[in-house]
Amino acid sequence: MGGMTHCRLMTRMKNNFTNRRDFLKGTFAIACGAGFTKNFPKSFTLGLVSSPSLHENEEGVPKRLLGKTNKMVSMLCAGGYHLGRMRDERYAIRMIHTALDEGVNFFDSAWSYNKGESERRLGKALKDRRDKAFVMTKSRGRDRTTALNELHESLKRLQTDYLDLWQFHDVQTKDDADAIFRAGGATEAALQAKKEGKILHVGITGHRNPEVLAKAIQKHHHIIETVQMPVNLVDPHYLSFVRQVIPEAVKYDIGILAMKTTANGILLEDKVATVKECLYFAWNQPVSTLVSGMDSIEQLKENVAFACGFKNISEQDQSMLLARTESFGGIKREFYKHPSDKWRIYPTQPLY
Repeated sequence: MGGMTHCRLMTRMKNNFTNRRDFLKGTFAIACGAGFTKNFPKSFTLGLVSSPSLHENEEGVPKRLLGKTNKMVSMLCAGGYHLGRMRDERYAIRMIHTALDEGVNFFDSAWSYNKGESERRLGKALKDRRDKAFVMTKSRGRDRTTALNELHESLKRLQTDYLDLWQFHDVQTKDDADAIFRAGGATEAALQAKKEGKILHVGITGHRNPEVLAKAIQKHHHIIETVQMPVNLVDPHYLSFVRQVIPEAVKYDIGILAMKTTANGILLEDKVATVKECLYFAWNQPVSTLVSGMDSIEQLKENVAFACGFKNISEQDQSMLLARTESFGGIKREFYKHPSDKWRIYPTQPLY
């Protein structure tokens, strides 16, 4: 059975959540059993706030609501770093077209990925299909001028007049966040670009310290519309974004983008969990989409099949998964995390 045919069948046969409140109730009934709710506000655990809903009649990869943007995006997002590092550009473009054909409408990239090659390839692939794609890229600029310069370069590479989502990339420390949101900071570039129609929505990303993102959301939720962060089976055991950031994001109806769902592949290398278990755990949280770095069309189609066949994990199964992964939590495997606000990561390998 082909990927798209399989998706259509599964989408017609199953739609677990019919509205945003029901989705949250289902998801966090499971979270309660797993002990997740220790740091969650009462209204969060009771399912009285917003969470992504599945699109009722969509064919292909199911879609979820992206927070207060009110945009529906595929629950699987094609990661841009991997697309830019493939040896064959034509293959990368064919993979993007395949993703579109399978119902993936969300595409990730960043100004810094592969010296701009990731954005250039995405621009070539979407040139004649721009209306079918939700395009997101990211800037490392912290001040207004640098951020605007990177935005203009990104638009040129992507061959588009606007971005659906522009995110401030890799917010590691309080100083990073302060620089972005202060007078003269990158936020001013975003607000200007919004007025000019060059971007539609604004977000932040981070994978180092959940406290930094949680506080940024608390202080600047009137600007922030999305947050991209690690959501995986070892995250709850150490410096947890699931425990600290998700409650704040849900409270303010901010769209959540899950990344590092296999902890940069460590969970698979250590044979702690399967790909399916990793993806299902992430989708079981109130995330709008899961950003996946995929190296082949075969991997893409496998992930599409998982998305189409996704079913809510039972309380017992999620508890068992977390018990299995507890001894694997910590800095050794999630090397990209660190609690100190004075220590910065200078990676020896790319941090998506």
